[in-house]
Amino acid sequence: MAQFYKELKDLRLTKGIELEELESRTKINKKYLRAIEVGDFEILPVPYLRLFLRAYAEEIGGDSQRALEQLDSFLGTAKPILASQSPAGEIKDQTLDLSKENELLTKSNQKLRDDLIKGGILLVIFIFSIFIIKKIFSEESSAVMGGSGLVIQHQVNVISDEKLITQFTEDKFVEELISVKPPFFITLTAREQTAVKIKQDTLPVHSKILRSGMELDLEGFISQAELLFSHTKRLRVRINGLDLDQVSNYNYPIRLKVRSDPPSMTVRWYRPIG
Repeated sequence: MAQFYKELKDLRLTKGIELEELESRTKINKKYLRAIEVGDFEILPVPYLRLFLRAYAEEIGGDSQRALEQLDSFLGTAKPILASQSPAGEIKDQTLDLSKENELLTKSNQKLRDDLIKGGILLVIFIFSIFIIKKIFSEESSAVMGGSGLVIQHQVNVISDEKLITQFTEDKFVEELISVKPPFFITLTAREQTAVKIKQDTLPVHSKILRSGMELDLEGFISQAELLFSHTKRLRVRINGLDLDQVSNYNYPIRLKVRSDPPSMTVRWYRPIG
């Protein structure tokens, strides 16, 4: 009797039922089916073990009730009974209704499904959060605090001379004297994100990304300076406190040159080709 689980396995093999097929039909994980076949009954609590054993036996065409009795004998547990008094005073042995086991498994499966659904939702939220964080801190975007909270802005790139030549054409040009004298000090105040490439006297060429609300004081210079803006929308440009209104509020690149002899500035406006 102690070998009843081997008899079940032999019956399955005789009928040509693969363990994978049995797993698909019973919806019981293959490792539990294999544990039943080798007599490893400590892998599951007894209520689950009885339920799985019964399903296993029925699917291979065995006697599920006899298999359960043999399991009780193997484990050394008595068959659970209920005693009830008959009208004649006789005691009848009644086996416990296995519907409780079915109910237990149903509740367990429902909880498992609920946990999987919750886990899936949390995973989607987690992935979406990673995407948003990468979007905020990527090189192609920036986050600023606006009146209604965090606002993602598209990153404005510095205009290269090659891009200026290949993608834009000169729209207009002006050269005029200015009323200030060197040394010159240029201040840029941005109300919208913009980019600027800067050349000043013999200083190395460098670039700056101006974010909304940022004010930048450039190094003072004596001879000349050249600034190439990606655009000047909502940008205030001052030189020694003098506002250069001609340079502000243009949607496309502007090149500004300032010279000291005589004190003057040259402004070139560009527009996209085509």
